[in-house]
Amino acid sequence: MATPLAGNLAYAALAFRGYNVTNLGRTGELLAHAAYRSIVEHELQRFGDVCADVTGKRVNLLDRVVEGREPTGTAYDEAIALIVAAEVAQLRLLQEIHEIDTTRIGLSFGYSLGELVAVSCAGYFAPDHMVRVPLVMAADAVELAKDVTMGVLFSRGPRISHVQVERLCEEITCEGEGTIGVSSMLSPNTYLLLGQRRTIERFRQLMKSSLPARAQLRTNENHWPPLHTPIARQRNIPDR
Repeated sequence: MATPLAGNLAYAALAFRGYNVTNLGRTGELLAHAAYRSIVEHELQRFGDVCADVTGKRVNLLDRVVEGREPTGTAYDEAIALIVAAEVAQLRLLQEIHEIDTTRIGLSFGYSLGELVAVSCAGYFAPDHMVRVPLVMAADAVELAKDVTMGVLFSRGPRISHVQVERLCEEITCEGEGTIGVSSMLSPNTYLLLGQRRTIERFRQLMKSSLPARAQLRTNENHWPPLHTPIARQRNIPDR
């Protein structure tokens, strides 16, 4: 089932997503497609087994997708396994069904968990080995997320200095009322911040004097596992 895309792979890109509050996406539709079913089913089973092996609990990603049950925040480990399974399955569909040589694609990138998938699918390490790292950290991340708020810092005009954002986060963390850090720099004028307790509101107060006047900060009230922020260190790196 070759596609016209096959001749322009140097100008194509693969984008791998990370964790969100919804993670089933359109995996159920892929599973229901007769030509895709066996591959999608295999990857859901494979990464469900890896998740079960790491966490020691029963995991059935296939049933979850068939029944349309989104992994809640407490099932963060299953969300991780589901995302990786779906992305690896989609890559196999490109390769095996649509006859796309993904090694010739010009660019692969991802955000958060998607970065790990992008690197592993490039051949640096096996995806079913890579996924064990965030799975091992998942339980701690869920516990740490209980008092964590996301702040979306952005400007519709000028860039926002990464140095200034990091400095503000460090100043607020040093006040001893919780840790705040940059989760991601999405563009020169857009950042995702994760902060404990009221540190996001504290950032809102202090940013007025050090960031561009057009910079804005909006909060997202969902709880976000703070894996790639300094908050994650609180369970593994004791301080003085």
